[in-house]
Amino acid sequence: MAKSKPDDTRMGVSMKKTILCSIPMKDTINHVVYESDDRSLPSSENPFYYPVNAFLSQTMNKGDELSVILLVKQDKFSKCGQNKELFCSEMDALCDSIGATASYKLIDTEFSQSRAVHEELMKAIVLSLEDESKIIADITYGSKDVPIVMFTALGFAEKHLHCVVENILYGKANFVDGTAVNTKLCDMMPLYCLNSVTQTIKCDDPQKARQLLVTLLNY
Repeated sequence: MAKSKPDDTRMGVSMKKTILCSIPMKDTINHVVYESDDRSLPSSENPFYYPVNAFLSQTMNKGDELSVILLVKQDKFSKCGQNKELFCSEMDALCDSIGATASYKLIDTEFSQSRAVHEELMKAIVLSLEDESKIIADITYGSKDVPIVMFTALGFAEKHLHCVVENILYGKANFVDGTAVNTKLCDMMPLYCLNSVTQTIKCDDPQKARQLLVTLLNY
């Protein structure tokens, strides 16, 4: 099959982006179309394994440079190795078709819920981010601790590294006999921003603090 040529119509301003994606440990990943009913969150009509790639297929421009950070959890049952290769193959094909480039960095930590592992992961994420990065994250896959650690690391990066978190993507799905259906691309930025809201409240009185929170959320 002939390789797709870069689309010359994608002549927007080329940019550098940091892509942060958690790689699944499970054996099978569904190849599906991620629908979106949000104009600010376009998604491909073609099937993808990773939601972030469905989004990037519609938003990348020719000449874009992606710095991709892949988060991998390891134990003796993990299929992260094959799933990492699947991500890279899908991303490389996407870049070839658009005329963009991608470089990869792997953050490999143990599948453990110990404090030491969580701290190691957060430190590795922060040290891997360049100052003033524009970040797109995908939290669809991976162990349940990863989004919490990632949110904390991103909050640090925005506050201290002058980074900008543009999107936190999640591929929502229902499952029928192990197969993903009703798949949808969602942006979890509002959830991420909830933490910022709580951090703005400075109050020693519990009831007043509750009232301030309700006021801020209703604003």
